[in-house]
Amino acid sequence: MDITFMLEILPQFLSVLPITLLIIVASTICGFLLSVLVVAIRIKKVRLLNPIMGMYISFTRSPPILLQLFLIYYGLPVVLALMGIHINDMNPTTASIITLIIYNGAYMSEVVRPAYLAVERGQHEAADSLGFSPFKKLYRIIIPQVAPIALPGLGNAIIYLILDTSLIFAIGVVDIMGLANIIISSNYGMNQIEIYLLIAIIYWIVSMLSEQMIKYLERRKQRLPYNGSTKEVA
Repeated sequence: MDITFMLEILPQFLSVLPITLLIIVASTICGFLLSVLVVAIRIKKVRLLNPIMGMYISFTRSPPILLQLFLIYYGLPVVLALMGIHINDMNPTTASIITLIIYNGAYMSEVVRPAYLAVERGQHEAADSLGFSPFKKLYRIIIPQVAPIALPGLGNAIIYLILDTSLIFAIGVVDIMGLANIIISSNYGMNQIEIYLLIAIIYWIVSMLSEQMIKYLERRKQRLPYNGSTKEVA
């Protein structure tokens, strides 16, 4: 095991780490917002849109994420061209973010929806009877009860998203895995174990930081004074 070689190439991987982190953060935030929209449509049973959301979730969760990357990167420009929108070259990073948003939006929606449905109907009715605005009801009544239920599942979704980013090099993104392939090729296949071990350690650290963030949010939600009664927030 050549530890010296690992230390020598570490700065190269740290230089492309922001690309991976950008994709993770953007995909997580936008994917979560998309999941909330999907859940709202399904909870409200919006005509026409509700069955479309069901098909979207079913399809997105079925094909492998690598296949979805190819469909977005190679297929989306073709679809847009049929609509009169011409894109000569789609940026691989952009295609990766779009794919991960779509994929994780569907996954996260199946975490958020049961958490929302777990809130007793009486809580909604009590908040409405007290004259709470929709925003106040959501912020003071619904979210404090939904968050503790949803956070563990959302934490898992983020970990899966981090792992999924290891595949985006397949469409040309020079992230951690993309750089690893470049280094291995330039070294004629030498020191592969050291390179892959270093990558594993980097992904491990990023995943641990994500886990700690979710645990911190869980502890904060557990310390909320809410006790399941609308009198607490009236």
